[in-house]
Amino acid sequence: MNQNITAEMEQRVRHTLETMARQQTTISYRQLALEAEIPGPQVIHRLTRILENILRQDHAKGEVSLAPLAVSRGEPAIPRVGFFLLLQELGSYHGSDQGEDARTHHQILVAQAYKKALPHP
Repeated sequence: MNQNITAEMEQRVRHTLETMARQQTTISYRQLALEAEIPGPQVIHRLTRILENILRQDHAKGEVSLAPLAVSRGEPAIPRVGFFLLLQELGSYHGSDQGEDARTHHQILVAQAYKKALPHP
């Protein structure tokens, strides 16, 4: 972590995303920042960097990430363009960074995140 992002912040974001996954719902960037108590200034920028770290770590471990549960407040309620660009950089997505390709791929990732949160027998 660097001086602006701490392990504790990342853990709070992960914990909040785990709660959202159990509830089978997404969360806006703003609400996630509030619930995870991300301090200012540049709260959303800091949160975005945390989400990128989480996505990179999960990808490196071959795990389903809960990062796709964080979405923009606008329509459609999907992550911002940078999320899809990072997926492309990681080699796990080859579609457009917006539009129907992005919406469809996001729906798949959200379904995987919800499934990950289900209790295992």
